[in-house]
Amino acid sequence: MSFASLLQKARSNPTKIVLPEGHDPRVIEAASRAAREGLATPVLLGNSNEIQKIAATHKIALEGVNIVDPVVAPQREALTHSLHKLRENKGMTLEKAASTIEDNLHFACMMVNDGLAAGCVAGAVYPTATVVRTAMQLVGKHPEYSFVSSFFIMLMTQPFHPIKDIVLFADCALVINPDERELAEIAVMTGDSGRNLLALEPEIAMLSFSTAGSAKHQSVTKVQKATELARKARPDWRIIGDVQLDAAVIPEILASKAPEQASDNPANILVFPTLDAGNIGYKMCERFGGAEAIGPVLQGLAKPVNDLSRGCKTEDIVNILAVTVVQTQTLSTT
Repeated sequence: MSFASLLQKARSNPTKIVLPEGHDPRVIEAASRAAREGLATPVLLGNSNEIQKIAATHKIALEGVNIVDPVVAPQREALTHSLHKLRENKGMTLEKAASTIEDNLHFACMMVNDGLAAGCVAGAVYPTATVVRTAMQLVGKHPEYSFVSSFFIMLMTQPFHPIKDIVLFADCALVINPDERELAEIAVMTGDSGRNLLALEPEIAMLSFSTAGSAKHQSVTKVQKATELARKARPDWRIIGDVQLDAAVIPEILASKAPEQASDNPANILVFPTLDAGNIGYKMCERFGGAEAIGPVLQGLAKPVNDLSRGCKTEDIVNILAVTVVQTQTLSTT
């Protein structure tokens, strides 16, 4: 599936997505575009009068955009009690829940938890750590996975790109130095996400500076063990590793360096051994290689909550809104 096909899938059932940073002009414009293009049913959180003033200043139409003010929202009391019940075992009092729900991100995540919204997109103002922590506390972890990780959808459209269209890069945003079990689970999660979101048949490369044991080092051993674990978890998938990047994406090089792992298909999911490698890798691909990066897309949560870079543009938010909608569609059918 191309990214254009993902957008079309979002339009087939534009679910309700809440955006807690409703006073940010980029977020308002993205909500307007998503509503106009039929990609989502957006809900902006914030003071209605202020949002309308900002929209008017920036000449942004608000047709199809819902605005909810957490201060006066009729659902505030119910969400307060839900939050208290959810966090009471962590020492949260009802009074503390009432003050906490005044924060837009907490309000948004409780809307998702209680089914008042299908998903949430935040991070234009809130730091990533805050978004992920709040989502973990209030939305919770998916029962199939042990933790939350992330991936980027990399659109490879330049004539010189050896792989055309879509490659997934993981993890480039969250898990700093995964051990072999975590690395294997990142591969499994990303393969599942690729299938559910983009109908990708996973061709996973567990990246290293070594191919088929050409180097000896504890970091290589970690990748080798992770590859074995991922293969056991998903025996019907093609998972190669340890493998260098060039061998992962150019079949002729893989056939030369590791003939026992050779295939006519380049990898469409690249799993990096550390966050250092992944973060540098996706940014080099984007800035030097002309690829378009969409993400980070979070995976491993019970319901979709996605993060944004605080330097994001409106287009970035629109794309993540569409991804989040398709995640909610997938969740509703599983």
